[in-house]
Amino acid sequence: MAKILVVDDEPDMRLAIRNVLRLRGHTVAEAQDGPSALASLEGEKPDLVLLDIRLPGMDGIEVLERIRKVSRSLPVVMITGYGHIQSAVDVMKLGANEYLQKPFENSQLVDTVKRFTSERKPEPAAANAQPAEKEAAAAPGAARPLFTPARLLALAGAAAALLLFFRWSDGRRNYAAAHESAGTNVSSLVWRGGDLWVSDWLEQGLYRYALRGGKVALAEKVPLPGTHITGFAFGDDALYVCDSWAGVVQERTLEKGFPLARDHDLPGKITSLFFDGKYLWTCDSEGVVSRRRTGGDLPVEAEFRLAHKPDQIYKDAGAFWSVVSSSGRLYRHRLDDKLSVEAVFTAGDSGAGKPLSAFTWKKGRLWLAREGEKTIGEYGPGILRKAE
Repeated sequence: MAKILVVDDEPDMRLAIRNVLRLRGHTVAEAQDGPSALASLEGEKPDLVLLDIRLPGMDGIEVLERIRKVSRSLPVVMITGYGHIQSAVDVMKLGANEYLQKPFENSQLVDTVKRFTSERKPEPAAANAQPAEKEAAAAPGAARPLFTPARLLALAGAAAALLLFFRWSDGRRNYAAAHESAGTNVSSLVWRGGDLWVSDWLEQGLYRYALRGGKVALAEKVPLPGTHITGFAFGDDALYVCDSWAGVVQERTLEKGFPLARDHDLPGKITSLFFDGKYLWTCDSEGVVSRRRTGGDLPVEAEFRLAHKPDQIYKDAGAFWSVVSSSGRLYRHRLDDKLSVEAVFTAGDSGAGKPLSAFTWKKGRLWLAREGEKTIGEYGPGILRKAE
């Protein structure tokens, strides 16, 4: 069986791939970013690399370039959930062997790995050559035909597959869907597992929507009376709710109804919260973003002052996002010591004239709500427009 290197910054994705491949008898090595992947190439000597395009810092395309400088023959399968056409062109030029689009079935993964790791004994060229090719091979200096019927058929198949890929990619990038919301005063959107949790500041409660067949369906409402929710986040063992009207961040237990455990009276008027799996991020009305450790009094580990004074925040493995609701501008930040702004966008959805009251990302799609609208939009990244 083969040794396979899986390069992905999402631990859940690495775990899923590892489980599938180990059940088939393969040995699996893992890397969460580009530098560790390149280091593993030396030590692990893999037979195949499964490489995610979007990685923090050094992205998958740069890792592929580095791999090809070392080895032209090592099979590399790119994994992406974004379907960006320019990325597809780039990785083809750099020598990727195949693509897997997230989400993919286990059978697709297994078949792809089998195709690139099965032992094949090369057959003698003369035994398989067509008569004209045999003559060319037998005659030193004779020119081989550039296009044979088999080659033309293979090229036609590759062109058709590429065209389908581009059409599929464009569909993914420009995807748009509207989901009915139970309220028109959405203040925050948070994914927890397969459920979308939505806060309504006027109704003073949380709504849980279950994802079914590509649509969200209302599954539960949890009233939090007396709480004007401007943002919330699920931690490992608590629900954190910011009530900027009362000037507190509530810490609630994860029991039914989310009973209140205590209030945190933090400096500044906290408007938004985000939990990244390790830290609780807070944002106040003066644009001060704090990275806090959970537990105790939520001590600050790092602090950043953002000049545009956002009132909503989100973080993933590759970037930090902030939003100014009134202008509808989305800011993408580098994960450096200043959270430097690298790009500013607006969302070109049909409600673009209204304030952007809530947003989040999930698997490369932007989910957003507009003030006064009774819908939650789901969009591919093509919805974003560079702000002037």
